[in-house]
Amino acid sequence: MADAKFFDVVVLGAAQRLLQAHPETRLAILERDYCVGGVWSERRLYPSFWTQWTHGIAEFSDMSMERPPEEDCMHDLFRAKYTTQYLECYVDNMSHAGQTLRDRIQFNTHVQSIRKVDGQWRLACVNTVNKSQRSVFSSRLMMANGQSSVPRVPDFPGKEHFQGKIIHSIDFGQSDIIRDKSIQHISVIGAGKSAADMVYEAVKANKTVSWIIRKTGNGSLGAAAFAPIDLPTPYKNGVEASQARIMASLQPCYLIPNRSWWTWFLHSTSLGAKLVSKIFALLDNTVRKYAGYRERKSDKGFEKLEYDNDIIWQNGTAGGCHFADFWPLIAEKVYVYRSDVKLLSGNELYLNDKSGTHFPCDAVLCGTGWKDGLDMFDYNTLVELGLPYPKDMESQEETAKWEKLVGEADEHILRRFVMLRNPPKHYQRHETRTPYRLYHTMAPLHDDSILFMNHVVAGAKLFAAEAQAIWAVAYWDKAFTLPSIAEREEDIAHMIAWNKRRYLSNGELGNFAAFDSVPYVDRLLDEIGVTSHRKKGWLGNMFAPIRPADLGRVWHEYLARRTEQ
Repeated sequence: MADAKFFDVVVLGAAQRLLQAHPETRLAILERDYCVGGVWSERRLYPSFWTQWTHGIAEFSDMSMERPPEEDCMHDLFRAKYTTQYLECYVDNMSHAGQTLRDRIQFNTHVQSIRKVDGQWRLACVNTVNKSQRSVFSSRLMMANGQSSVPRVPDFPGKEHFQGKIIHSIDFGQSDIIRDKSIQHISVIGAGKSAADMVYEAVKANKTVSWIIRKTGNGSLGAAAFAPIDLPTPYKNGVEASQARIMASLQPCYLIPNRSWWTWFLHSTSLGAKLVSKIFALLDNTVRKYAGYRERKSDKGFEKLEYDNDIIWQNGTAGGCHFADFWPLIAEKVYVYRSDVKLLSGNELYLNDKSGTHFPCDAVLCGTGWKDGLDMFDYNTLVELGLPYPKDMESQEETAKWEKLVGEADEHILRRFVMLRNPPKHYQRHETRTPYRLYHTMAPLHDDSILFMNHVVAGAKLFAAEAQAIWAVAYWDKAFTLPSIAEREEDIAHMIAWNKRRYLSNGELGNFAAFDSVPYVDRLLDEIGVTSHRKKGWLGNMFAPIRPADLGRVWHEYLARRTEQ
């Protein structure tokens, strides 16, 4: 097996904390792309791509990010290229045992399959450039490929006869769609932020733009809610506000321990639930008024962009609106449709509606989301690890077991959270797969040699990722006592039950925590027994934003305790 490589740990993603604790580890990082950064990699950049996080939070604790120039900042949010530059610098500056992180990255490596063979993880890999194949073996595996790695492109009927281009948002930044003067009619498919960015860029380039939000797939949940980034708060912006525990406490979140009068009042009493609903109704009204869905004059279907359910429920998707001219331009110049694509033919796109609507189309831009990034595991491995797999393939015994656990957890969730007892009328997109059954959405119950990082959908991605990394090191160090299998199953069942009640369609897989990054991180750190993130005094603990520096103090506390032991 001359082409095989053996490691202690293989990571699909990032690995800094593990190397800081164990610099002698033989570790490889496998990267599908030719550059680092994932969503923020250089090949995904385009002019209107701005971050939805604030300076001072969009960084790791061991390397601060220099503030971008003022012309590239808006309310402390900034152009995405600065996150790209930060991540590139990070992998060059972090070094262990004579190797930087970049030295350990094997770029252009697509992992085709992962199986456990004689106690070792075997990864069958192919080079995306020269197509050469090889195997990588490792004692431990950290799956940090997250949720935005493999594009989901619809299988459009007639695409083989389409004379235009079909581009997913992952390739939009490197395409010539906007610059190509022969492309005048652009159709954008999708409801979320990437679709909105592509629509905006096309309109600014004076293209004729049709924005299509499908009635199936992710589009079935309706248009996204785009909040203005200058919402008035006592903090720099809404992103920083969401990092404060006082704001997190307004969420009906089971991850927050139910041991204070404040959370009891807000979520276990009718008066508190009404107060929470009132607060978020004010936010929702502000967002709708800013967009002007019903006030702006338009003969192109602008009103179809109004999202269905209030923002707090997150039944669809949401994002930030960075540009003051976004909504006026969309209302004036963009044709909006709520329909599926029936056919592509020549340079025409046909919609599946009663009117037989069709129009010229030189390019289709797909903001249609991502595959789950688990297709390298076979069915048996998915089942053994507690990963999502088709429900119709689940045994009756397993189905009955989890229905009982989730049912009991659901009763507890409804007793605690008044608001969740009466969800709004909404479209429910049912998931065909089982939910994640991982402890903290990371750790399988019966195999401690593999962890899944970034598979929880958290709002503050780098912040949650660093906390997960700290927990992962402590977990593999066996630095804390895990609950019993039965107790972990109950905890997983609570996560699943809460997700379904709290986030409706988005909660079907049991891994959604868009508004709950801070409680999620607190939970991880509390479990491993560190306290540095809670030492700001009562007022500071409640009202001060939790920052990467807090995670840095936690990490040093953990290392010091580990050395003493």
